[in-house]
Amino acid sequence: MLGVIFFYFFAALAVVAAVAMVVTRNLVHAALFMAGTFLLIAFLYILMGADYVGAVQILVYVGAISILFVFGIMLTKRDRIEDSNRFNRYGVAATIVAVLLFAGIVLAVLGAAFRTVPSDASTSTIQTIANLFLNEYVLAFEFAGILLLAALVGAIVIGQTHLGKARAKPRAPGAGIEGGKA
Repeated sequence: MLGVIFFYFFAALAVVAAVAMVVTRNLVHAALFMAGTFLLIAFLYILMGADYVGAVQILVYVGAISILFVFGIMLTKRDRIEDSNRFNRYGVAATIVAVLLFAGIVLAVLGAAFRTVPSDASTSTIQTIANLFLNEYVLAFEFAGILLLAALVGAIVIGQTHLGKARAKPRAPGAGIEGGKA
């Protein structure tokens, strides 16, 4: 019974953090709310017995993706959403589509017949998944690591070239002359 209470508590907090992420006007705050949402979803995974998926959620999404978003925001020096994502005339249509999509998901979930499967809480999925990753799928696991490293290096190079272009802007005539006027 206590597990169900914790599940609904963390689920409600995850929904609140997700809504806060969407409605905030500050990009840094939105990224922090996103990290909080990812962390709360990891707690939900752990409460459901998927301990490995919860740990990966924390490592990959909270630890890597959220930090990548924060670095991206800091590199572009934008702290307000209006500076990077101009709002347009499709706001009403997007709201209607979002509400219809949400209603469709709610109807599908309510109409689905769920069955519970008893599980042995003492068994862990970590050993099984680790054996698969390090034996059968080791090549794909290594390629994924190399691909992520290449993406990180590419992001750094792109960030540095944008900073270099911003610093190399031509000066206005008469700028930098001591005394003010030529």
